[in-house]
Amino acid sequence: MSGDQAILKELPHYDVLLQESRQYPELDPSACLTWMHLLKTGDELLALNDQFLSSQGVRPGRFNLLMIAGHCEDPPSPAELADCTGVTRATVSGLLDGMERDGLVVRKCDPEDRRQVRVHVTPEGKQLLDRIRPAYCRWFSDLVASLTEAERQLLISLLAKIQQQLSAVRLEENQASKVA
Repeated sequence: MSGDQAILKELPHYDVLLQESRQYPELDPSACLTWMHLLKTGDELLALNDQFLSSQGVRPGRFNLLMIAGHCEDPPSPAELADCTGVTRATVSGLLDGMERDGLVVRKCDPEDRRQVRVHVTPEGKQLLDRIRPAYCRWFSDLVASLTEAERQLLISLLAKIQQQLSAVRLEENQASKVA
C-alpha cells in the first residue's frame, strides 16, 4: 500500500449516508456503504498480508511471484508473470532482478525459442515457499474461520460479480481512451 493512501478506520452510519443522499441525489446510500466496506476490508487485508509476510522475512511482491512461478506447469515468462499479477513488466523485471540476486529464481532462455526467457524457481526459492506456506495458509484460513462453507461460497460468488463489473468498467474506459 502506498504511503499516500488513508485506511478507512470508521465507516459512517447508514442514516448519515441517507441524509447525504438528500443533498446529492446520485448518491445511493446502500451502494456507498457497500463500497466503503469493500475498501476498508481490502485495505485491512493488504496491510495484514504485508505485515504477516514481512514477519516471515519476505516481501509480498516476491512471495506472489514465487507462488505463481512455483505453480505453473511450465516455467512462465516475465511477461506472463506481469499479466498474472497485474503489475507492469518493469516492476516484475525489478522484482526478478532482486530474486535472482538472492538465489530464489533463475531466468533461462526457452530451449524452443531462444528469444523467450523463462523464470525457474530454484531449490532455495522452493525452500522459502515450503517454509512460509504452512503458516500463511493457517493465517488466512483463520481470517475466514467464522464463515461457514456456504457463506464462503456466497462471498466468492458476490466478489466474482463485482470483479466482473470491474472488468466491464475497465474495458469501457480502455475503449473510451482509444477513441479520445
